[in-house]
Amino acid sequence: MKTDTEKKLRYSHQREMIYQYLMGTQEHPSAEMVYDALRSEIKGLSLGTVYRNLRLLEDLGKVRRVASLNGTERYDAMCGDHVHFICQSCGTVHDVPEAELEQVRGTISLPEGYQLGQVNLTLSGLCPECLKKQASAN
Repeated sequence: MKTDTEKKLRYSHQREMIYQYLMGTQEHPSAEMVYDALRSEIKGLSLGTVYRNLRLLEDLGKVRRVASLNGTERYDAMCGDHVHFICQSCGTVHDVPEAELEQVRGTISLPEGYQLGQVNLTLSGLCPECLKKQASAN
């Protein structure tokens, strides 16, 4: 069933292209990355349009913002509970699908009156590529 926002929302080719781009990548792109990838495909696309549509898609629950190390918002079309790993060296964001989030949920103790909803867990460290570079530099 559609939400009130979705019922009032007119179809937008630009928004659909932005959403499809996010659905088709594992990269967790920033708004600037989305803009760079789509500007040649979408006539008249502006960075402001990308930002507005990403916020709207987030409000609709179709994408979510992912924390990053440099303060640049990154986006993910996979909205279910899962873990993100951010490389402290290159800044890439990776999904960690094998993480046992149910175990994490079981260890969280909230004060009375609180109910746990979505779990957003972000880990940081070095990705395999940066570890290799670091090892070869030593």
